[in-house]
Amino acid sequence: MPFDTLDLSPLPEAQRLAFYGALFAMAAGDGEMDESEDERIFESLDLGGLSPEARDKVFRLAIQPPPLERGLLAFRDADHDLRRALMLNLVDVVLVDGLIEPGEHVGLHEARDVLGLSRDDVAELLEIAHAAQDQPDAPRPIRPVSS
Repeated sequence: MPFDTLDLSPLPEAQRLAFYGALFAMAAGDGEMDESEDERIFESLDLGGLSPEARDKVFRLAIQPPPLERGLLAFRDADHDLRRALMLNLVDVVLVDGLIEPGEHVGLHEARDVLGLSRDDVAELLEIAHAAQDQPDAPRPIRPVSS
């Protein structure tokens, strides 16, 4: 299996919110939030350890996603593995409905740029995300397994 479960609990609350906000923003990138995309994101949510205010904010993000760039910028200086994991989860959300819409394609390009990932990184993550689609019941969020 080319991926494993990503544990977000060690991240600061603001960064966890930014992660979830980026997922919701990506799902809304094509102008509408598909039910399958929403379900995939909700599978990723781990609200344990979040303050009641942060938990409320997660659900507000689901209703009104922030701009994608806002969530991405919270990870610009993060560890390379975490940036790759965020990108993988963005692709995982986009692919759940079977196709990448033009607005989602633009969002993925923006994510690659802001997160400072190479085209090779993204190509590898795309392959992993395609494989993850064959395992819809795998725990989310996911992270690439180090090679």
